[in-house]
Amino acid sequence: MAKKLERREPPDVGKYLFPMAGVMILVLATMIANAQALFQGTSIKVDIPKANVIEVDLEQSIPISVTKEGKIYVGDKEMPTLDALRERVKEMQRKYAMDAGDPTLEGTQLTVIRADKELNWGKVLEVIDETKKAGCKRTALAVIKRRR
Repeated sequence: MAKKLERREPPDVGKYLFPMAGVMILVLATMIANAQALFQGTSIKVDIPKANVIEVDLEQSIPISVTKEGKIYVGDKEMPTLDALRERVKEMQRKYAMDAGDPTLEGTQLTVIRADKELNWGKVLEVIDETKKAGCKRTALAVIKRRR
């Protein structure tokens, strides 16, 4: 006797697709909300001054922050003294050159100083001086791009 063919309903794609789309929208919204923190290099909050500037790729830079109170951070780690700052920057420059496999690159990694505009800028000059003593050949001050 011949077997009767059963007719099957196609699977309901929406049943699986819509929950996944919801999760993807949530992930995208989270990434957009945290985008600024992801590209900042540090979580230390400083009110940076505005200026006419040229833009620089900050991906491989050493972020140094100076707060309104005069505290100095490399990345998210507070530096108790200027000597500690100099040694940390020197160590990061050395690691950068070793990771690249070229010892001649030591000192070429960009150091970006983010300082609060309310700060006594004499402190910023001390930080710049310490980065130079650490062997940094490239130092920049972070500012907010002024709208024309």
